[in-house]
Amino acid sequence: SLLFGEEGSAASSRAAMEVESTTKVAAVSYAEEVARAGAIVSDGGSLDGALQTLLPLEKTARLSADVGGTTELVVAMVQLCYKAKNWQALNDTIVLLSKRRAQLKQAVTAMVQEASKYVSEQSDEALKLQLIETLRAVSEGKMYVEVERARLTKTLAAMHEAKGELEEARKIMQDTTVETLGGMDRREKTEFILEQVRLCLDTKDYVRALIMAKKIQTKVFKDPELDDLKMAYYTLIVRYHVHNHSWMDIFRAYQAMWTSPSLKADLPAAHRCLKLQVLYLALSPHDNEQSDQMHILSSEKMLHDLPMYRQLLTLFITKELFHFNDLKEGLTVELATFDNLAQSEQELMLETMHKRITEHNIHVVAGYYARITMARLASLLMLPQTQMETQLCEMVTKKQIYARIDRPAGVISFVAPKSPSELLNDWSGDISQLLNLLEGSCHLIHKENMVHKIVS
Repeated sequence: SLLFGEEGSAASSRAAMEVESTTKVAAVSYAEEVARAGAIVSDGGSLDGALQTLLPLEKTARLSADVGGTTELVVAMVQLCYKAKNWQALNDTIVLLSKRRAQLKQAVTAMVQEASKYVSEQSDEALKLQLIETLRAVSEGKMYVEVERARLTKTLAAMHEAKGELEEARKIMQDTTVETLGGMDRREKTEFILEQVRLCLDTKDYVRALIMAKKIQTKVFKDPELDDLKMAYYTLIVRYHVHNHSWMDIFRAYQAMWTSPSLKADLPAAHRCLKLQVLYLALSPHDNEQSDQMHILSSEKMLHDLPMYRQLLTLFITKELFHFNDLKEGLTVELATFDNLAQSEQELMLETMHKRITEHNIHVVAGYYARITMARLASLLMLPQTQMETQLCEMVTKKQIYARIDRPAGVISFVAPKSPSELLNDWSGDISQLLNLLEGSCHLIHKENMVHKIVS
């Protein structure tokens, strides 16, 4: 009975507290008090005196859970400090109000949002930095102001970058996770992550750049309103893969850009994107995907405006020999027109193109020859025999082609030996073909005999 009595008294006390809280939550307007405090500051009075008149009111409103009144008073005190241009008092007031007992979340949110507006209006860099650091310290660990903290972090990183402190800007940005923020729209989230990726690339932190880039789901770029962010994203992806010289990945990035409406509307930019697609696809190692993409790209109508690139695709698609020296001069001139390609990058691309053309020619020769002498193959490829052998061995190692070299005889065989089961299957197929041929011949002979008998 004692236990039930305690439970009953606890329930009644909770009910009484709920009733009391509901009566105290009713919002009270403090417009007159705020106006009087503002008048004190406007008349040249003490800012501290004006704040002291509002602090007891803020305490009363806060402890009575008056969200509207507390928010009104907190924002008013921040505005008073700003109007008085007393930035030290502004920082101190923000810290003081945020640390008060049982401070309401809504009041802190309104205070941080109001003070954040003053950051862009502050021209003194030292005071601006101090205000940002104060707001970031106040908002640290508070989920209800994490969006404002992320925006302040981006502003702080931009300030460090402007001073040339790229590494410091990257460290500041990388600590903020925005992909889980519910109060930030898709555009702002994407812009923030793209800024993180850009700073990682600028500081040559390629591993972290890839990790950041993977946070963006490419399906968001199906929204036409994010078309500019799509171009920015794939431009950064190209920068990352150029560092690794992943030619096929660079092609995929330009291929994704190709579907952008803004790119298609800009003819010079469209031509540039199409040229780079052809170049990087030709530089990619030969495989089924590369072959399929070449056939798909060759059907692009805009290639008629770019005869050289159309010819390059046609040469790779056609099972005929062609040589790098015939294209070297034209490719050198074309690569020089791309201002984003350094001289060393252009030389690497020409060297890789020579290698890809040689691989294409070896595939063509393997399709027409079962066995060929090393000297003849080197002559067809227009390469020294040593270089030809090195390239052939590399292709065999990568399983791009089957070949065996008989060094004493100087002969290369492109035909793989057959297993016993394959030989048996071939023999069975040959016997079946022979029997079918005999049966067909006997039928024709019998038919001719029948016709001859009828005529005679």
